[in-house]
Amino acid sequence: MLGALRSPAAGVVGVVSGVAGTLLHQHWWGLALALATGLVVLAWLPPGGVRLAFALGWCVVVLRGVIARPAGGFLISSDARGWSFLAGSFVLLVGALATLASRRGRAEDRGVRGPAT
Repeated sequence: MLGALRSPAAGVVGVVSGVAGTLLHQHWWGLALALATGLVVLAWLPPGGVRLAFALGWCVVVLRGVIARPAGGFLISSDARGWSFLAGSFVLLVGALATLASRRGRAEDRGVRGPAT
């Protein structure tokens, strides 16, 4: 039961983290904190669907911040901090996709030791 809730919970955490990062990335400490937190959470989550759900939740919010608001303007501007935040979000998504088929931690994975003799 709990295993089925891991991916949606990771997606919600990704959305909340993405919102916080989008709102605070214009401050130097907000940008550093958002990207560092995103990378730490991504590394902490197990590879596979849970990691991908977090990254997708994050990136959906960030992409929404790039689209013009009805009142005009953007939440993520096209300056150095905005582009850095977008690049960091792309790194999160690529990192999640790169480890999607990872077998790390499974019993049949022998790592660098090779097969059992």
